[in-house]
Amino acid sequence: MIAADGAQSRIRRALGVTMLGKENVYDSVNVLLEADLRPWTEHRPSALYFVEHPRIKATFLTIDGVKRWGFLVNTFSAYGYTAADFTPERTLELIRMAAGVPDLSVKILGIVPWTASARGAEDYRHGRIFLAGDAAHEMPPTGGFGLNTGVQDVQNLAWKLAGVLQGWAAPALLDTYDAERQPLGRWITEQSLANSISMGRLGGQTPGFARPEFLNEQGMIFGATYESAAIVPDGTPAPMYANPVTDYTPSARPGGRAPHAWLERGGTRVSTIDLVGRRFTLFASGDAWRTAAAQLATRLPLDVITIDAGSSVAGDVFRDVDAAWHTLYGVEPGGAVLVRPDGHVAWRSLAPKAGAAESTAARASALRAALGAITGGAAR
Repeated sequence: MIAADGAQSRIRRALGVTMLGKENVYDSVNVLLEADLRPWTEHRPSALYFVEHPRIKATFLTIDGVKRWGFLVNTFSAYGYTAADFTPERTLELIRMAAGVPDLSVKILGIVPWTASARGAEDYRHGRIFLAGDAAHEMPPTGGFGLNTGVQDVQNLAWKLAGVLQGWAAPALLDTYDAERQPLGRWITEQSLANSISMGRLGGQTPGFARPEFLNEQGMIFGATYESAAIVPDGTPAPMYANPVTDYTPSARPGGRAPHAWLERGGTRVSTIDLVGRRFTLFASGDAWRTAAAQLATRLPLDVITIDAGSSVAGDVFRDVDAAWHTLYGVEPGGAVLVRPDGHVAWRSLAPKAGAAESTAARASALRAALGAITGGAAR
């Protein structure tokens, strides 16, 4: 079972899951409304408009940019309000005050009070039950990571479930879901809370100014890295960043997201990202890997993308435009990179071992060992 039943998950509570972090860090109200705000917004289009007012801290959220908007009141108790105060009449008054338009025509479609928390499950797996999404981690919406993180949870879990159910992966592979996603979910939750704190949403009526990391989290998003039994280290050191939240350097080091690089076939450019689908994808320098992978491809979902650095290649071979793939993926001619169905690098062969440059058997052995490690031995 995948328990994705939200922040108030009944399944999580029935399991008695321990939650780590902070509960009820600030209160809010969500309002869905219709109003024409174009006279005040179309000359400066944005997704979010933050309001700092002596009587209210709020946000207008663009939905269609014309007449439908979200209105989010933050930390209302610090301004003397309670959830019961948000009647349609009082809410209309607050919307007009926040917009600075006393006679603004507004149609209120819904009012929902809620409380933000910043906490996550101590364990994402409980026997045959796997927590995902808000059931696994509750985070303030400051930065917009809640839905993204939930989708990534299931993207990580779905192919592993498929492997176990279809028989090409051992049940132990499912343990790597918690090992990979729980630390990352906790870190993202902490960063969301830090965003909220910097914007003054946790205390008092002092205007808050977003920290430099807010909406600048390239390192956290693209640099997300896993460590588990389903990742085979290649001995290379982890990159060091001054700020891992904002800083990102594309890399195909095992555990990280396979980065974008342009390849070309038949005069058409294609991104490496678009070549990764629901199966394992082996990006291989030279065609010898295709032969080595042939017997394994009959037992588990595996596609081979052959890459050549030559100026003119034919058939199913992709050309490495300006040697960008070899450089970005950090492999020499004859090397290979195995990408999982969730887009993360599982294994990398930087270059053929000495004396094995032309050995298909050596490549097949290396690939078999790597896939066996990733799938818990079932792919051996």
